[in-house]
Amino acid sequence: MRLLLVERDAWDAGLIQEAIDELEEHPQEKILPRPIDLFHAENISEATASVEHDHYDLILLDPTGSHDAGLQPFMQLREAAPRTPVLMLVPRAEEPLALAAVREGAAGYLLKEDIDCLPLARGIRAALERHQALTAREEQPNADELTGLTSKNGFLYLGDMALRLATRWNKPARLSIVNLTGYQVLQDVYGSQARDLALIETADMLRDLFPDSDLLARTGPTQFSALSIGPTESLRPLPIRINAWLDKRAGRPGHPAPLEFDAFEEVFCAGDHTLNELLAGALPRRAAAAMRQ
Repeated sequence: MRLLLVERDAWDAGLIQEAIDELEEHPQEKILPRPIDLFHAENISEATASVEHDHYDLILLDPTGSHDAGLQPFMQLREAAPRTPVLMLVPRAEEPLALAAVREGAAGYLLKEDIDCLPLARGIRAALERHQALTAREEQPNADELTGLTSKNGFLYLGDMALRLATRWNKPARLSIVNLTGYQVLQDVYGSQARDLALIETADMLRDLFPDSDLLARTGPTQFSALSIGPTESLRPLPIRINAWLDKRAGRPGHPAPLEFDAFEEVFCAGDHTLNELLAGALPRRAAAAMRQ
């Protein structure tokens, strides 16, 4: 793994090298995926010139040794290497500067006073993981192009983060799953444009029914899901409101093929299940309930 250290102070640069050497002497501490090759630049000019010609997996930046003030060194590096994560390295007195850099896109920060082999390795690993997660999220569209709701990929990614926070804060979480049918009939009889229009109208209806949800998504061709964090009232009357909307829609001109309400499920989430698992279990739970009836 190629790591570029941008550090003006030779003593501090030596401490970083010692910490990396010490880590290499303890292979049982498998925190990092592969050994580190450390490269050193004394200033931002050297660093920007280096990243233009060489690839680095991570940049470790001390902005306080630069003649430029504040966030300028970080901004220059981000412009020169936008796809490379930057981990800030600052003295404790400059922690507010590091936090400001994180808000601007830095992958994290380390305090110089805490530098040792294991804290350094954990900080590098966390920065790499955070960067990979953010990159994956950017590459996966979070919005359903047709309805404008959150896409399934976005719902699973953002929703699982919300569930972990809810568990940490001891807050309840509720997943609501709505299934409608009739879209295929619309497509077969009137074409894909009629089906798409019905899906858009359904999304608008669900926005009205779930105004306080934290996430509202199209999680399947005819499935819609809402995630709500915190105390909320039960949505058991919701099927009545959906059916009322369907009846009203069917009575309007231009809607000759009615949609039908298929199923509504309300799941109170526990911390030991992901949203993907809860969504995947929706059909088996419905089949089991039908058999009991």
